Amino acid sequence: MRKTRRGLIRIISFLSAVVVTLAIWGSVNAYKLSQAKIAIKISNERALTQLGTYLDDISLNLQKCMYCNGDSMLSDVSADLWRSSASAKESLSELTDGNTEISGVYKFLSQVGEYTISLNKRLAQGEKISVEETGNLTKLLEYAQNLSKNVNYLIEQEENGLLDFEEIKTTLQSDTGERLYLGNELNDANQSLSEYPTLIYDGPFSDHIMNKKSSVTENMQKVTEAQAKDKAASFLGIKSSDLHFLSKTQNNMSTYTFYNSKHTISVTQNGGFVSSFITSDFASQIELSYTEAIKKATEFLKKQGYDKIKESYYSTTDGICTINFSYYEKGITYYTDLIKVSVSLDKGEITAFDATGYLMNHHKRTVPQNVKYTITEGKKLINPSLEILAHKKAFIPTDWETENYVYEYRCRDKKDNEVLIYIDPVTGEEKDILILLYTDGGVLTK
Repeated sequence: MRKTRRGLIRIISFLSAVVVTLAIWGSVNAYKLSQAKIAIKISNERALTQLGTYLDDISLNLQKCMYCNGDSMLSDVSADLWRSSASAKESLSELTDGNTEISGVYKFLSQVGEYTISLNKRLAQGEKISVEETGNLTKLLEYAQNLSKNVNYLIEQEENGLLDFEEIKTTLQSDTGERLYLGNELNDANQSLSEYPTLIYDGPFSDHIMNKKSSVTENMQKVTEAQAKDKAASFLGIKSSDLHFLSKTQNNMSTYTFYNSKHTISVTQNGGFVSSFITSDFASQIELSYTEAIKKATEFLKKQGYDKIKESYYSTTDGICTINFSYYEKGITYYTDLIKVSVSLDKGEITAFDATGYLMNHHKRTVPQNVKYTITEGKKLINPSLEILAHKKAFIPTDWETENYVYEYRCRDKKDNEVLIYIDPVTGEEKDILILLYTDGGVLTK
């Protein structure tokens, strides 16, 4: 009897150990499963955001394609389209695990880059883009914008916690309301491409600024911290004793930075130029117009010795109008020599100033004398579907830290979209295309 009882105790102890072990094993695996789901969700969120970015790029570059009239510019845009479409396919594949039910989206992404490259080949051979091919580009753009809109909507829903990445139910009612299912939504986007055309084709300004040395300050005498502090105080119209030292930078345009309760201001170590400042002021009720803000900013710059300048584009946020000024001389705009000035639209006070672009780039240029086209003759090189509204001469930056002398033509298409076309007067090539964005907050480019 004693033996039997002891055996029973052993069995109970063993079973208890098994239960505990299984419980621990279950908890560990549940934790691992939970962590795996979190990792998958993060991966899906990243892929969805990247897909939205690539689709926005595709829409932008397709729009630029429609304004191209030369093979050089179209070649650059086509290369960007190819890269964006390939990256978009990777993101889409990560989201859908290769779901063939959205083959229309894949078809679009595959052909959009190839089609524009084929058009580029034809232009390179001296041919012209036909009316039918221009129509195809228009359709591609419409589909791209529609798809981009759908995906950006999904991103917004995901940020609001209303998107479920599980496949493939239509809706789920819960306490938080209706949730969206990614697979279903992407299939809806695929249906919007059901009339995607079959295309016949042959075969399947600047972030690098701080990488260079300052043209203005490089060979100038170094000022002391005390001298820089005096420069900063004079610029702000306050006593030097009202400023405190904050930091000292060492880069291609090293600066001293000072502050007080209202301002933060930086002065170059070489030459003692104020490179930037910002105030803690904010605008209350808007009283001034954009035109009045330009006047205030221009007067401020001239007082600081910047008299050869011209305003270009602006944006307004929370009652603060930020205006881009460029160096301007003898009818030529130097976009690389950029100064930004912010003006509060309540009292007209200067709230920020940034002359980094000017100090990094300003130097004497030589305008090419061997131009093949006058600015009037250059109009003939613009895509004939565009109406030319204005033109001027300019220097623009390149991706290789150099500059191009160009003719800038502000144009309008048949849908009233405005675009800037830049033509090289020596070669006649299109050097860049920028699309103008008119919003309530200002005029920007992309």
